[in-house]
Amino acid sequence: MKIAIDIFCRPALFILLGMIFLCNSAAGQDAKIKEAQKIFYRIEEGLNNAAVDKFSNYFGDKNYLSLSNGTAGYYSSNQAYYVIKDFLSVYTGASFKLVNIVSEASTPFASGILKFNHRGIRGSANVFISLQSVDNQWRISQITIN
Repeated sequence: MKIAIDIFCRPALFILLGMIFLCNSAAGQDAKIKEAQKIFYRIEEGLNNAAVDKFSNYFGDKNYLSLSNGTAGYYSSNQAYYVIKDFLSVYTGASFKLVNIVSEASTPFASGILKFNHRGIRGSANVFISLQSVDNQWRISQITIN
């Protein structure tokens, strides 16, 4: 009788363990998606207020920046902070709105429109932001403002 119970219980046990694993994986994935969205909204808030400190703690060790003033290249987190801060001090009165967020991807990205004043002339630029996972945490890998 014990052999019959083992034969019938093992498949059920594997199915149960599989369901538990899938539920835990889905919960972990949902948390990563929410964290990516949180970072994108922090960037939106920071660009709206010319407050790079709102999102600077999400810079990684190596960040690619490409800005409409001709600045382009890889920067450390500290350098990236000052490069964007200087950019926003010249392109003033900025308002930024995210129009597209893809946070379910392995490398989440977002895009939006930055409106600004530069030497008394209004302008706008397309913004593209991407994240990458570093040590199981999202880090900004690229910001393009063109």
